[in-house]
This record gives sequence, C-alpha cells and structure tokens, in this order.
Amino acid sequence: MIKLASRSINIFMQQSKVPFAHYKVPEAKEDSYVTGLKLANSLKGSELVPFIPINGRQVNFYYCGPTVYSNSHLGHARTYLGIDVIRRTLRDYFHYDLLSVMNITDIDDKIITGANAAKQDFLEFTKVWEKDFFDAMEALNIELPDVITRVSDYVPEIVTFIQKIISNGYAYESNGSVYFEVQKYIADGHTYPKMRPEVNAELLQEGEGESQVNKQSEKKSPYDFALWKASKPEEPKWQSPWGEGRPGWHIECSVMASAILGNPIDLHAGGIDLLFPHHDNSLAQAEACFNCEQWINYFIHLGHLNIADRKMSKSLKNFMTIEEVLKRYTPRQVRLNFAIHQYDAPQNYSEEQMEQAIAKDKSYQEFFQNTKIYLRQSQVTDAQKWTENDFQLSALFRSTKQIIHQALTNNFDFPTVVDATDKLINQVNIQIAAKNVRAPLISSVVNYVNFIFGLLGINYQTLFSNQIDIQPLMEQVCSIRDKVKVAARNNDFESITNAVSQKQLEYEKNISNHLVDAINQFQQEVLVASQNKNKQQIFQLCDKLRDQQLFNLGIKIEDKDKDQASVWKQYDVQELKLEREQQQVLLQQKEQQKKKEEQEKLEKAKLSPKEFFSQQADKYSEFDETGLPTKDKDGNELSKKQKKVVQELWEKQNKLYNSYLEQQKQQQ
Repeated sequence: MIKLASRSINIFMQQSKVPFAHYKVPEAKEDSYVTGLKLANSLKGSELVPFIPINGRQVNFYYCGPTVYSNSHLGHARTYLGIDVIRRTLRDYFHYDLLSVMNITDIDDKIITGANAAKQDFLEFTKVWEKDFFDAMEALNIELPDVITRVSDYVPEIVTFIQKIISNGYAYESNGSVYFEVQKYIADGHTYPKMRPEVNAELLQEGEGESQVNKQSEKKSPYDFALWKASKPEEPKWQSPWGEGRPGWHIECSVMASAILGNPIDLHAGGIDLLFPHHDNSLAQAEACFNCEQWINYFIHLGHLNIADRKMSKSLKNFMTIEEVLKRYTPRQVRLNFAIHQYDAPQNYSEEQMEQAIAKDKSYQEFFQNTKIYLRQSQVTDAQKWTENDFQLSALFRSTKQIIHQALTNNFDFPTVVDATDKLINQVNIQIAAKNVRAPLISSVVNYVNFIFGLLGINYQTLFSNQIDIQPLMEQVCSIRDKVKVAARNNDFESITNAVSQKQLEYEKNISNHLVDAINQFQQEVLVASQNKNKQQIFQLCDKLRDQQLFNLGIKIEDKDKDQASVWKQYDVQELKLEREQQQVLLQQKEQQKKKEEQEKLEKAKLSPKEFFSQQADKYSEFDETGLPTKDKDGNELSKKQKKVVQELWEKQNKLYNSYLEQQKQQQ
C-alpha cells in the first residue's frame, strides 16, 4: 500500500456503519437554516424537496468541471453560467455560507488521444485548454469556485480510495485493472443506479471510455465499471498496488469532492449528460467507500443545450465556441439568453433567441439610463408628498418582491424572476416619463432591480458609473445643440452665432481630449456655417455630432420633441459599436430574407397552374386537361372539399402566373 500523509486520505479510511436505506430528505434540526428553498433533486426523480443544509447556514457545494482537451463551447457556457447564477443566489439572496469546489479533468481518453496527436506531454496539452476554459469563464463574468482540483494532483488519494472500496468488498482487481462489482453492491442492499433505474449494460458501456470497449472478458459482469485502468503504451501512468495504470473517469469526482468536503455533502451539480453513468457511478463509489447510505443530499442537473434544434456537433457544423459567440454578443446578452430559460430544462439556442436577449439588454440599459437622468434632475427640495401614483408603484414594488422570492425558492425559477422584473421596470418607465413619482421611491426600485440582476452576474449601474465625470459638460453641449437647431429652423443665424460663441465650456480635468476636441470642432464648424447662412449644413453638423463624433466616444444624444430638451446617455464604447454592428447584421439578414422570399415568389410565379400541380406527385396522381388534380396519390377520387381546395389553389396560381406574363411583356 502506498503511504500518504494526507487529511483527505484519513477521511477515506473512516467508516460509517449506518445501514443503507433509500433516499431521505434531510430533517430540519434546531440549528438548521431553513429559507423555504426547494430544489429539483435528481435523487428524487427531480421532485421538488426542501433544501436543508447539514450544518446550519454552511453549504458544501461540488460541481463537475470541464474535461480540458478542446475549445470551451456554448454547452460549457450554458452549464457554468447556470451554476454561477445558482451560487450567487445561494450566497447573496439566501445568505448561505458556501464552500464551492470544481474539478478539472486532466486525465481522460480524449485528452490522451489529443496529446498524442499533438505530440505533447498530456499535462502540457491540458494546460493550454484549461487556460482557454478559464479565459472564457472570465469573459463571461463567471466567478471562480473557492477550490479548484485537478485529477493529476489526486492520484495517490484515488489509489487509497479504491483500496478502501476493495476492502469493503465492492471492487476487484483483474489483469492490472480494478472494477466496481455492481452485483455485489446491489446484493448487499444498495440501490444502483439511483438516478437512472432504467439503465442497461449498453448505456453503461458508453461511459467506460474508448480504452474499455473490449474489456468485457476482464469483468465479472457487463455492468461493472473501471476504477483503475491498467497501463497501455503511450498513456500517462502511475504506480499502484495493481501495477502501473491510471484512474477511471468516474472515480475522480468521488475522490476530489470527498477530499475537500468530506462525507456527506450538501449539494452536487453538473450537466444532464453526466447524470448517468458518471454521477450514478460517483454515488455508488463514494457510498461503497464510506459504507454510508447517502453521500450527496441534493443532486441538481442543468438541461441539455441544442443549437437551432440540433445537438451541437462539429460534424453538423453548428459547433460554437465561447470565443466565437463573444465576438458577436456581449457577455450580458449571453447571460440574459440563458437566464430567461429554466436552468434544468432543455434549451434551444438560436439567432432569434439572441435577438430577444439583445432587445432585453437594450431595454435594461435604457431603464438604468433613464432612471439615472430622472434622479440626476430631481432635487431634494422637490415635492415629496406621495400621490396615488407613488402608492400604486410602491404596491407593485412590494408584490414584485414577493413574486420574485417565491420564484427563487421554487428551484431558482429565474424565468419568472425576469418576467416580474420586466413588469416592474415597465411601470417605472411609464411613471418617470410622466414625472409622476417621487425620486426616493425610484431610487429604491433601481437598487433592488440592480441587486436582482446581480444574481444573474450583471451590474448595469457599474456600467454607467462614470457618467458623473462628464455631466456638467454634456448638459451644456446638449443645451447649445438644442439652441442651434431651434434657431436654424427659424433662420435666426445671429442666435446660432451667439450660442456657439459663448465663453469656453467648463471641462473637468479628467475629461477625454477626444471629447473636448469633438465639441470644439462642432462649435467652430457651426460658427462658420452660421456666418455663411448655410442652414442645411448646420443641421448636418448637429447630426454628425450626435451620430458620429459623440457616438464613437460612447455617448448617445436623444432628440426629443421640439419643445423638449435633448438628453445624453453614456455607454461602453465597444458595446455601443457592437450594438450598431448587430443592428446592421439584423438589417442585412432581413434584407436577405426579403430577397429570398421575392425570388421564391418569382420562381413560383413562373409556373403555369398545370406545371404547379404536376410537380406535386407526392399528393396527386391524375390531372385534367387544365392541370387540375382529380385523384390523390393513392388513386382515389378527390372529395368535394378537396376539389374546392385545389380549385382555389389553381385560380390563385393562375392569377400569379398571368401577372408574371404581363410583367415580362411590359419589360420587352
């Protein structure tokens, strides 16, 4: 036996003699921290069960990390964004004291294949893709766990863990490999698999990896799975009591989770594709090692992601890396796209969905921009006595908080959270547009909405936090530009000259030189145009300042009605440019779709009624002299109703065809 001085190994050597029973929901104790949260527990067939931590407010949380052998893709984004939102909500909303652990799988069949193909040491190979993963997580604002474990660091602990399973009678050595003995495990009263009782040997074999496909002769049963794999040429290997080899895939998480969090563990999460065999096997291994009835109390799984109704695959050419996606969309837009879908339900990613996320993101930015302007313009000396509008908004605010609380306790139901937040935002927009509500109440709503978005990993207030730096200057600029436009409409060139010739604008020390230059250029060019009485050029300069000079600096000016002052809003420069690019792409797509529909309509118009129906042999088998169908594909006479339908189609196509002929005649 390998001798190791390790706290984690001591944990493995402990035994609990509790007799096995089927899954039990933890019971609340006097010191339990119960929030009303219910989770869809995969150990209970996704039944909603109360979440009761083992130790008061403390929650031990393990989730499966990536196998690092290729680019981080959109499936990773869906899984780890979902887990990130769950972690933030447990910590910041329910105030649990979280200790979170995520593993990195750096020993695996696909890794070995990739490293050999690249002629690299497997650890050098995995470091490249591990960095790719963490770069993608940082770009998406996904928080790191408290603890990160790598399989290659835990091989000694894995050996000790396997030895314990063997000593407990649930594993055996065969030709230098070690297998978990499923039938013995079940015979002793354990349940396997706990989460997929309908499983068969074929499904189990899929999780064994490429190197185990032809290992049936070594096993006592086809259900048995590898804990330790005997060494093969050109594979990484470690010493063990059974000879040189490497860990099986499933044993990794059992060991690393237990090494940090012990036994039992509150919460375990991962993608739905890991439920079986990986998670079921992880449960069996740990419970066989500890001789315990319940290693994990709550198992939650994130739903599968399809791309445009199809499974993501490189062979289908719909494989999307996170890096590629973030060239087209902001991290907020990606997060919002996933937030409006329930974390444990299947989701279909599509361009239409991302358009919805873009629209939502824009509406939220406008909400925070408009409320910031409203609060900026409000004075403490303004009337503070509540009107009926204030009472109504306050009632909606309170009811919204109740709806959101109920939704969050209901298995993190963020689609309902987003919907309730949207309704609250919409009402605030209505009230501030009419200036019918008191500023302190608006401030409270804004802070709450920002807090809720914080659970989604989004902070719009931080996005606009630097506006105060240019506030005095931009208010002067908007005022001057408004005066210039009004005077130009009235052909009052003297007023235009006065507006742009006033004393030097007051600049803060930290104002961008580019902004100062743009404003100075605007004043000078308008002054020249005014002296030349060039009204059209003055309007063009006003538009240029709005659409080009300030836009390129991340500043939007919104023109209001003639009798209302324009307002300014500041955005991240790159995001503002990306927004314009997205709008241009959307317009191009719509134009392409329009051209496609017009072309299809033209091709259809070229067909005479006779040709139109003769091409539908899958529906009709006989036609009259005009091309009108008389029998269906099986040779049966068309019914009265069917004849009426085809007659209407014939007349419609005939009209379309004659119109086409007339157009062709006119063009000749």
